[in-house]
Amino acid sequence: MSSSGASPPDDQVAAKLADALQDAVQLMRDAAYAPLLPGLDDVPKASLLQQCLDLCEQHRSRRPEPVRTLHHFACTGGTLISKCLAALPNVQLLSEVDPLSVTHLKPGRPSFAPTDMATLLRQSTRGTRQDLLIELFHRQISLVHEDALLQGQRLLIRDHAHSHFCKGPDVPQRPNFRALLPGGMTVRSVVTVRHPLESFAALAKNGWIHFEPGTLDDYCRRYMLFLDSYADVPVVRYEDFVRHPESTMQQLCEILDLRYEAQFTDLFSVFQISGDSGRTGGVISPRTSRPEVGRLGSEAQASQCFLQLVARLGYGLAPLDMAC
Repeated sequence: MSSSGASPPDDQVAAKLADALQDAVQLMRDAAYAPLLPGLDDVPKASLLQQCLDLCEQHRSRRPEPVRTLHHFACTGGTLISKCLAALPNVQLLSEVDPLSVTHLKPGRPSFAPTDMATLLRQSTRGTRQDLLIELFHRQISLVHEDALLQGQRLLIRDHAHSHFCKGPDVPQRPNFRALLPGGMTVRSVVTVRHPLESFAALAKNGWIHFEPGTLDDYCRRYMLFLDSYADVPVVRYEDFVRHPESTMQQLCEILDLRYEAQFTDLFSVFQISGDSGRTGGVISPRTSRPEVGRLGSEAQASQCFLQLVARLGYGLAPLDMAC
C-alpha cells in the first residue's frame, strides 16, 4: 500500500507475485526438492509474470456471488417452495427474516432472546433506533454472506413479508426487505403467489389475520401494495409449481442463478424450517380447495381489490380457474 492510500497497479502487484514465486522456487531448490520438480529452471520469469496477470484478470472478470431473496405472503405455499430450493446443491436457506419486524414482540412483556441482538436492543432499558437496527442487519448479513462464500454455499433468504404488510391497522411506510440489504450486494429475487381466496381462507383458519379491518378486500389491497413494492421482481405462481414442479423449479433456478437438480423432489421433506404450518408429506401435487373458500364467494364478488388482484396475477375468480 502506498503512503497516499491508493492501491498499486495490477502490473506492480503481479511483478511482486512473480518475484515471490521465484523466491519460492529457489527455496525449494535449495532444500533439495529440485529432483522432484523437473523443469523449474525452464520456466522464465516473464511466463510467471503473465500467469499472475492472467489471474488478476480472471479475478476482475469473475461475477460476484449474489444473495438470493424469496418473497411471499403467509399461507401461499412459500414454505414448500423454500424447502425445495433448500434441497438444491449447496443452498444455505435463512427462513423468515425481517430486521424491522415487531410481530414477535409483546408490549410490556419482554421475551427471552439471549442470541437475538436486535430484540435485546428493542427491549433494552433505553430502546433503540431503526437506523441502528438496519446497520446491525447489514453487518450480520454481510458476515453470513462472506462465510457462505468460503463454504461454497449459495445464500438464499426468505423474508417475512407478513410482518411488513399484514400487521396492524395499515402498512407502515418503510423499506421492503430487498431495500434493507447492504448496498453494493448483487441480489437475485423472486416473488411467489397463490390465489388470494386460498391464502386468505388459510390465514383465517390459522388465526393469522393480524390486520384491520381483516376483510378479504383489505387483504387484497395489502397484497397489491406488496406486489407494487416488488414490481421489478419476477413472479411465480404456487399453482404452477405444484402442477409442474420440475419445470417451475427450473424457472426458479434461472431467476435465482442456482444449479438445478431433479432430486429436489426426493429431498425437500427432510428440511425443517420456521413457518411450516401448511401441507405435510413428501409429495408435491395440487390439493383440494378448502371448504372455507366457497363461503367467500359473495365477499369476493363485492371486492374491487380482489377483482383487480386476480386479474393482475392471471387468476380467475375461482382458485382452479387460472389463465395459463
